[in-house]
This record gives sequence, structure tokens and C-alpha cells, in this order.
Amino acid sequence: MSPGASRLARSQETLWEFVSCFAPSDPGVLGYNVFETTTWDDSVDVNVFRRAVGDVIARHDALRIVFDTLDIEPRLRILDGIDPPVQYADLTAEPASRQELLRGSILGVERGRAFDLRNGPLWSVVLLRTAPRRYVVAVTLFHLIADGWSTGVLLRDLRAAYLARTGEGPAPRPLRLSYAAATADPQLDPAARRRRDDFWRRTLTPLPDAWPFEGAPQQGQTPDVTAEATLGLPIEPGLIGRLHAFARAQRITPFLLYLAAYRILLGARTGRPRLVLGTATAGRDEPGAEDLVGQFTHNVYVASTIGPDATLLDGIGTVRTAMYEAVRHTASFTEIARAVNPDFDALRPWPFLLLYHSWFQSAAPTTDPPPDRREHRSRARRPAGVVLDDRATQLWARRGEPGLVVRHDRRGASMNYNPTIYPRATMLETLEGYTTVLNALLTDPDQRLGDLKLP
Repeated sequence: MSPGASRLARSQETLWEFVSCFAPSDPGVLGYNVFETTTWDDSVDVNVFRRAVGDVIARHDALRIVFDTLDIEPRLRILDGIDPPVQYADLTAEPASRQELLRGSILGVERGRAFDLRNGPLWSVVLLRTAPRRYVVAVTLFHLIADGWSTGVLLRDLRAAYLARTGEGPAPRPLRLSYAAATADPQLDPAARRRRDDFWRRTLTPLPDAWPFEGAPQQGQTPDVTAEATLGLPIEPGLIGRLHAFARAQRITPFLLYLAAYRILLGARTGRPRLVLGTATAGRDEPGAEDLVGQFTHNVYVASTIGPDATLLDGIGTVRTAMYEAVRHTASFTEIARAVNPDFDALRPWPFLLLYHSWFQSAAPTTDPPPDRREHRSRARRPAGVVLDDRATQLWARRGEPGLVVRHDRRGASMNYNPTIYPRATMLETLEGYTTVLNALLTDPDQRLGDLKLP
């Protein structure tokens, strides 16, 4: 082990346990990344651009992370510096149709890029010239070193660094919070740790043994446990405004309202009183953390029991209480896993997929347009050479079970699912049911859950 090596940050534990299930000897080959693009309408000096990337590297410690070991309890190092990982291509000489194909191919490869975890860098930047004064900038980061929020931070800081280099803007302000301070472990006394562990043991056990959606190979398709698809649901602007006003009246955030609506939908759809939703918080509570590149998200598991005689308002209140209690007892993945599963250490890697019935989250900010109702399929995350045994295959299939993602601006939602196992018609029906619940909260919040009529 090298001097200065450290263990994972608490916010990195969940993802490491996950990728270790599918490529234990080298998780970097999975291409499990966060990715974002932006467009610069300007002339760009490529050499100055590279130096600006170097400025961003010096600014953010997470961009200099490499892995010292790759076992179940890996060790990390933060290097003093790295060469800017910039790729440049000029597509302006290509006809429009060819340029579009090249752009899609290059960005598609970048989105699923494999990274060398031991040597780094664990991220990359692509600069594509698509017109004399138009450039596409794409950033890809291994998910263990960065969350979705980080892509926006990186693109913003890169633009600021470039403008500062060209004299067209001020130098970026110093960061208010260091990466080390932002990822430091909270200090709890032994009694507080016992209370926290007792909460999760009491809340999450028994662990789920069945899930809300029944999957089966789709007619005419060969099942592929790594297949992924997204089916979108636009939300009307007028409905968004009314829902946000309703959330204010209930003294909850819009995020919590949308989460509660999904929980109500699953309860009405399955008839199960007790369900656990997995979700994630930003983990950027300290002032200044919002300006850092890094993996800060914390998974939260929201367990609630809502019977058929409960009203929709009762359901909102139950989910609100459950969410607040879960956040109040925030713990790292390994702390929660050891509390609920006495055999955790013997079974590792043992992923977070086993802790909840369905997943719900808010997407990171993006410039993408709101979703439509078309099905969008993406390439599988399993690269050639990664072998899935029976256990890994079951876990991939578990990962492909449907989950709901709402846009950061609440202008839409989408179901993420495995299209070779779950039918598109069921996903459409679920999204229509979600719209039904959102409208019912506004029109008849006192109706019983058992009386809710779904499509």
C-alpha cells in the first residue's frame, strides 16, 4: 500500500459494492460512469483548452483519485497532478449526415468508457468541433469519483477556467470547502451508533423477497440481463405548478411529494401495505459542497406501511415521516448492511439492490429536453470479457427492475427498466397510473387508497 492511501469515503461504499459484484478484479471495465455534454458557441484554442483542463484538475482533488488496491475494501490515493485527459476531433470537414454519425459514435463510446482504476485518470474530456464557431464539450467520469451533480460543476469550472485563460473572464473563486472536509466521517458516540443501527434493523427487516413488477422474457426477444431502456412521461406545466403549491401547503418538498406519489401508486398497484423505496440524497449539506466534484450522494431507504383504508393524505404524511426518520439516521452502506444482514461480511459483495422494493430518484440537472413517450434504449453496461455467473446474473436482473426517475425541474418523469424482461405496455400503464395519482392528490386527497382507480 502506498503512503497516503485511504479507504473509501462513506458516499463511495454503495457504488463500490455494486460494481464489485460484476467485475471484482477490475470494476473500471464496466463503464459505470456519469456523462454530460454542453455546447460552446465560440472559437476555441485547443492548447488553451488543455491548460484550462489542467486548472480544473488542480482545483478538484477528486479528479486526481486513483485506486491503490481493488479488493473488497479498496484504498485510494489523490495524486499531486495528472496530464489533462483531453481528446479533440474536428468534424467540420464532414458532411452533415456523416458528422452526426461520428458525433454519436464518439460520444457513445465516451459514455461507456472503461477506466484504469490503478493508474487513472478516472475521467475524460472530449472537445468536438462541429462548426467554425461551435464546439461540443463532453465529460465522462467514473461514478465512484463523481456523482451526477459533478458533471455540471466540472463543465462550469472548465468554462470559467478557459475564459480566465483567454482574459475574457475573472479567475474562478477559491473553493470554500475542501474535498477532505466534505467527505470526512461524522463523529458518533457508541450509544448513538447503536441507536442508528437499531433503527435500520427495525425499519428494513424483513428484507424484500418479492418485488412490485413481474418480469418474463418478452416475445421475440432474447433476454439480456444487462439491457436498459427509458420510457418518458412529460408533465404538463399547469400540473407542475399546482403540485408545487400542494407540496407547500403540506409543508414538504416537491421531491418528497413526487416520491410519495410513487409509493402510493405501488401500494395501490400491488396491494402490499409495506414497501421500501430506495432513493438518494445529494449529500452536499455543508456550505460549499455544491461547488465540488466528487461522489457525495447517500442512498436512503424509505420504509412505510400504508393500508387500503388510509387516505392519500395519510399516505403523504406516512412517507414524509418515514423519509425524515431515514435522513435523520443517515448511515453509510456498510453500516446499514451490517445492521440488517448478520452475514453481510461473509457474503460480500452484497449490493444495495437487495434492500428495497423499487427505486426512485431525482435526476441531476441537465440541458436535455423534457422526456417524450418514446422508448429509448441504451447499450448494455457489460463489456466484452466480463463473465456473469448465476449470482451476478440474478443481481443484474434485479438492477433492471423498473424504477422511476423525475427530472430535476419536475417537467417530466421516466421509467428505467430492462426491455427484454419487462413489457413496454406495463411501463406505459405505470406512468399513466403515476399521472392518475398526481392528479388525485389535487382533486380528491381524502379518498381511500383502496378506492384509487388506476388505468
